Amino acid sequence: MELKVNDKVNLTIGTTATVKKVLGSGGQGTVYLVDLAGQEMALKWYHTSPGDAFYKNLEHNVNAKAPSDAFIWPEYLTVKEKGSYGYIMRLRPNDYFEFGNYLLAKKSFKSFDAMLAAAMKICDGFMKLHLHGYSYQDLNDGNFFIRPTDGDVLICDNDNVMPQGEKSGIMGKARYMAPEIVAGGKPDKYSDRFSLSVILFMLFYANHPFEGAKVVACPCMTEKYEKSFYGSDALFIFNPNDKSNLPVRGVHQNVIRRWPVFPSLLKDTFIEEFSEDKLKNPQKRIIEQAWQKIITQVRDELVVCPHCHEETFLDLKAGSHKCINCGKDIDVSRQLKINNRNLILTPGTKLYIDNDNIPDGEVGVFPNDDKLCIVRNLTNSSWHVDTPSGKVKVVEPNDFMPVLNGLKISFGSSIKGAPGAKGEILA
Repeated sequence: MELKVNDKVNLTIGTTATVKKVLGSGGQGTVYLVDLAGQEMALKWYHTSPGDAFYKNLEHNVNAKAPSDAFIWPEYLTVKEKGSYGYIMRLRPNDYFEFGNYLLAKKSFKSFDAMLAAAMKICDGFMKLHLHGYSYQDLNDGNFFIRPTDGDVLICDNDNVMPQGEKSGIMGKARYMAPEIVAGGKPDKYSDRFSLSVILFMLFYANHPFEGAKVVACPCMTEKYEKSFYGSDALFIFNPNDKSNLPVRGVHQNVIRRWPVFPSLLKDTFIEEFSEDKLKNPQKRIIEQAWQKIITQVRDELVVCPHCHEETFLDLKAGSHKCINCGKDIDVSRQLKINNRNLILTPGTKLYIDNDNIPDGEVGVFPNDDKLCIVRNLTNSSWHVDTPSGKVKVVEPNDFMPVLNGLKISFGSSIKGAPGAKGEILA
């Protein structure tokens, strides 16, 4: 049954929540704004009771807490009453928007930097979910709210999260289910990883990885065609061995325009991930930690062009280093080397040393000499810089150091996700 304004629902912790208004409704239930002890929160109330097993799993998830702060996790459970039940979660802030808005160009990321941050946050969330022994089982574009300014992500609809190997009864959403699930298999972390790759592809290219010429030619999307296009006969739109499902000009403009923009590493990864081998062998699919490494490498190639001051990707292995916007050559001789990573230093470029999406440094120019580059310490701790002459300089938070060849940096405890990280300036 539906709830009305001022209805009260009882929680298992012994208190009540009061309904204030409807926030939205979906296939499973309706989400309400409620007052809980003076705090506004969200209540998802199921249209019909999903059953005792589902209730027990929700109770387990409430007690176990969220795997990370990315999840809008069930926090309180209602008692079974009024023919159904529900759960309480925190509200989504107003500056976060549904992923679908980005696909429809109703919202856009402020920068490539924000887009990469969103990808990293999504991977981190599902890595932690799987490390906690869960599988998501219903991963699709409706699960994500993203802030366009910095790419921060909130993951919702977590009531279908189940322990690995168990089945919630929800198979997933068409176009996001792995081929083996389309064929009737049971969702698990491997099918989650397929869905994650689809989500990441759509995040970067704003097009579904299997929707090309074959889907455009389809007279009507029946269940038979759906099982073919997304299951038994799924074919990546950029499959190098079969060109029959390429994007269609005038229809798939987003991916046609964006595919050449991103580094070859990202493109090669998707070609491999959506290959026939990976589609048919779920256990070979890329894990979240590997995705994080790839996104880190892509972010290392993102710089601000010193000529037009727009973001551009640069491949150090390429012979030419032209800006994708103004077409001018960019000097890549100034770099920060950290282990096997080489971060190109151009004014305005943010430097990420770990995966927490918080920039650790930013490249600028010396106040009185715009030809001399500097790196500003954006962390909360001091850096120690060794000069070629043997002197040690301390760079305090928000202070800066010059970009001079041979300077060696000990980042110390300032990099939480990479303690003891060290770098060297090449110039």
